[in-house]
Order: sequence, then C-alpha cells, then structure tokens
Amino acid sequence: MSHTSEYPAFPFEAPDQRLSCPVEYERLRQECPVARVSLPFGGDAYLLTKHQDIVKAYTDSKSGMIQASDGDVPRFQPGRTIGTEEGSLFTVSDERHNQIRRVVTRAFTVKYASGLQPRVAEVTNTLIDKMERKGPPADLLNDYAIQTPMTVICELLGVPEQNEALFRQWGHVLVSTTDLTQQEKDALRDKVIAFLHPIIQQAQKHPDNTVFGLLAQAHELGDHMLTETEMFMFAAGLIGAGFETVSTTFTNMAYLVLSQPALIQQLKQRVDDPQRMSLAIEELLRVTPIGNTGRPRITRDVLTFGDTTIPQGEVLILASQSGNFDEEIFPHAKDIDFYRTTNPTLTFGRGIHACLGQQLARMELQTLWSTLLTRLPDVHLAVSPADVPWRSTGTSTIGPIQLPVTW
Repeated sequence: MSHTSEYPAFPFEAPDQRLSCPVEYERLRQECPVARVSLPFGGDAYLLTKHQDIVKAYTDSKSGMIQASDGDVPRFQPGRTIGTEEGSLFTVSDERHNQIRRVVTRAFTVKYASGLQPRVAEVTNTLIDKMERKGPPADLLNDYAIQTPMTVICELLGVPEQNEALFRQWGHVLVSTTDLTQQEKDALRDKVIAFLHPIIQQAQKHPDNTVFGLLAQAHELGDHMLTETEMFMFAAGLIGAGFETVSTTFTNMAYLVLSQPALIQQLKQRVDDPQRMSLAIEELLRVTPIGNTGRPRITRDVLTFGDTTIPQGEVLILASQSGNFDEEIFPHAKDIDFYRTTNPTLTFGRGIHACLGQQLARMELQTLWSTLLTRLPDVHLAVSPADVPWRSTGTSTIGPIQLPVTW
C-alpha cells in the first residue's frame, strides 16, 4: 500500500498497546473532527471522529453505502469494495433493503437469540470439556472462540459444520485488504455459492426452522421473496461475518481482560448475574476494537457536520472506535467501567445497515464468558501479553492469531 496524498495516511498505525485507541483520534476530535485523510487505494476521504457526527452519517439518508456504480472511489483494498456485488444487501435501494431486512430480521431478534442460548451453552461447555481433557495450555481463539459462533451459524443455515475450512476461507476474504486478488475473491465466492445452492433449494421445497426455511415461510405468508442471488449473498455474508466478528471480538476482549487481573475478578463476580454481566459485555464492546479502518460511506447529497460542509460524491470514513472514546458521550472514556449504564456504543453501527446479528452476537459473547469463568475460574494467559502473536496487517480486523491460556 502507498499513500501519495498531502493528507495523513489512514488507517493510523496500531499503538504499542495493540488494542488501544490511536492517539490521533483524540487529537482530531478536539482539533479537526472532520479531517481529510489519504486511503491506501483511490485517493482521499473525510474521516469522522466525533460520536454525534458518526451517528449522523450512519442514519442520514444523504449518506449511503458505496455501490459498484460509484466506480473507483477511495478505499482500503484493491479492486471493488466488499459488499458491492450484485445481490448484496448493501447494493440494493433503501426500499428493497428494508423489504429484505424485514423478512430476515425475524431470525435475529432478542427472543430468537434467547431461544438459542441453551444450545450455545451446550456448545461452550463441550468445548471446555475438550480443553480439560487435553489439558493446559489451550488456544482460546482456535479451541474455543471460533468453534462456538461457527456451530451457531451452521445450525442457523442448516449446513454441515465439517465445511468449517471453506467458511474460514470465506471469512478471510471478507476481512482481507491486500492478501487476495479480486479474481481469487470472486472464485471463492462462487465456490461458497455452489455449496449453498442445494441447501437453499432444499429449504425452499421443505421449509424448516433454519434461516433459509424462515425465508421460504415468510414468502408463503405474503412477505417479499428474496431472489436466489439475494439469498446466496445474505448467507455468504452471514457465514463470513457471523463467526469472524464474534470470534475476533471475544478473543480481543479476552486479551484485554486477561492482561488486567482486576478486570477478570470483576467479570467473575458477575457470572451469576446476567444483567450485570450484560453491562460488562456492553462496556467491553465499547472499548474492544475489531478493526482499525472504520466504516465507509459516500455522500449522496451535500452534507454538513458541524462547521464542515461536504460535497456530494465524497467518501466518508466513520471511525466508530473514535466515537466510542468520545469524552462528550462517555465520561472517563479510557477507563473500562463495568458499572457504566449509559453506553450508546457504535460498535454495531446505526441506522438501516446496523449489524443484523448484534443480539445474537451479544448472547454468544455473554455465554462464552459465563461458561469460561464458571468452568475455568483460574484461567489466565500462558504467556506474557507482549508474547501473544498477532495477525498480519493484510486484514481489516486486528487481534491475536492465538491466545495461549492455562488454568
């Protein structure tokens, strides 16, 4: 990647503390909350760092998702922006997006997530059983964090879990910025679609309680039917994002918490109190980054943030991590405070494109923590925090590639 612009290069370099919020964000929030930055490919963009501006960009109709028709816009990776493929939820009109989302939302409500919790608890306990039989040390990412959301996604879609390797590859495509060519990404997407084709057809013929089955039943009840391409793209996004984001978020949380003994003690005190544990998870979601690139949008009309007016057709970068540390919204934002009750985190986005699976993710994260701390209350890092290995810079997500723990 190379930056040739006069503006600061973005994403900012990761701080020495790995998951700490870059110091540049704090300076920009105070001095230049709407700043011009240079992206790795295609040119310059406007970086939004204040909570209120980011919320506005998420929710204002004058700020939209980048589509294939927008052409060679500034971006983080070579080739087209992920999500601009035909049939993606991100490329259709807002009206069509809302129709599709209304249908699929029934599989991602708080009630539906709560119904899955006993199964998630069963899965996490089974994984702890395996870790105990094998004995310490264990890798909290690969032995625990990845396996749980993988099982949930497979059961949601009604697909065999033995295809985990394919799903991991596809998850890598969704977060890759430089490692794969566009041709390689397209080839793997086609492989995922070919795998899903008979499963979707079976669900359409014999609807069940899987996501595909619910979509088929919704059509019978008179709701708008998803095209086959839309179903493919929805499922492909769910496979990649559904386990990649949860497993990375949990592992990053674990790195932060296990590096600070006082925090792990506070979490253990909440294991038997779901409401207090929920507040703690929300605070960890606020302070735990999954990536350092921000969410891209494009202005569909002239849009004003504070004293800055941005013309139509400009790329915006919504730095949710910066917004999550905005002192105007989160007093003592650098402190991890499990007693924080007002916590309007931007981690899952806002508006019509907010993360569809956020309630499911919250339930999985809370169950992962509750099971771990109940079964292995003495769990701690098996190496020093400085010796934990981290993934390469070729992805939009950040985090350990392994998290060795013992007990």
